[in-house]
Amino acid sequence: MASAAEILLKLWQGSGTRLTDRLAGVSDTEFFWEPVPGCWTLRTQPGLEGRLNIDYELPEPLPTPFTTIAWRLAHLANGNWVYWEHAFGSGELTFPDLDVPGTAAGVTEYWWRSREPVSVWLQHASDADLDQLRGSHIGDPIPAAEVVMILINEEIHHGAEIGVLRDLWRCSTVNSPFDSPC
Repeated sequence: MASAAEILLKLWQGSGTRLTDRLAGVSDTEFFWEPVPGCWTLRTQPGLEGRLNIDYELPEPLPTPFTTIAWRLAHLANGNWVYWEHAFGSGELTFPDLDVPGTAAGVTEYWWRSREPVSVWLQHASDADLDQLRGSHIGDPIPAAEVVMILINEEIHHGAEIGVLRDLWRCSTVNSPFDSPC
C-alpha cells in the first residue's frame, strides 16, 4: 500500500505533467487573450517597466473578475513560491517581491521552477514529515500535508481552467473560422 507521501507525490507529478501538456504551443497572444471585458491578467507595474504583476484586489470584488491564462499560471507559480517560502523557508518572501516574466514561455518556465522545491521535498518526505506544522502566510501554522494539498488543489483547479481557455481559444471566432472542428 502506498504511503500518504507517495500518493501526494503522484498527484503533484500528475497535475504538473497534465498542465505542461495543456500548455504546449501556447502563444503570447493566446496567453494574454481576454475573452471577456474586464479580465484580470498580468500588467506592468507602474515605475517598474518590464516587470509584471498579477491583477488583484483585497478584498476580492464579488464576483471576482474572469482571468486570463497568463493570470492563472502566474497565480499558480506565485502561490507555489510564497507557500513554499513560508512553510519551508525563512518566511520573508511576499507576493510583491516576485518578478513575473512577460511571455508565455517565461511564465511557463517560472511556474515549472516554482514546482521544483515541492517536488524534491515530496520525493524524500515520510508520512511523519507530512504531520509537521509549518508556517503559513495566511495565518496559523498548518501541517505540511495541508500545504501540499493546497498546492495540488490549486494546480488541478486552475490547470483545468487553463485547459478550457485553450479550447475556447481554439474554437473562438478570433482564432478560427466558423467551420473549424470544435
